[in-house]
Amino acid sequence: TSIRLLGLIVFAGVLGQCASQISSDDAKKIDDYRKECVELSDVSVESAVKIHSGVEIEDPDWSTKRYVQCFFQKMQFMDENGVMLKDAVVEFFSRIQDESRAKAMVQNCDIQKENPLDTAYAVLVCYQRNKN
Repeated sequence: TSIRLLGLIVFAGVLGQCASQISSDDAKKIDDYRKECVELSDVSVESAVKIHSGVEIEDPDWSTKRYVQCFFQKMQFMDENGVMLKDAVVEFFSRIQDESRAKAMVQNCDIQKENPLDTAYAVLVCYQRNKN
């Protein structure tokens, strides 16, 4: 199934780029959230692989955006209204990079679109472009 396949994917995107620097508990939570969000969103394995590999998807479909929104909400990066919780994002990314870089990334990616799905995907793309 797609979940089994997804379980084999090395988490290499924004969150996994420095996976050795996050705790095993965080890594397990991230993996669990990915699996839950695959089920909830019905995202294709191909799209999920691209997302976690840092590949930008041109014209992402609803399930791809829903997957990102679900993942952000599970990570407590976004509230139920689609508002990014910047302090939580900075706190997480400060564990894997310098805090000033994490703050700059979050500030540069302070994006609000017309709905939570579009906001989540636009913020993800921005984070991927600004991760270094």
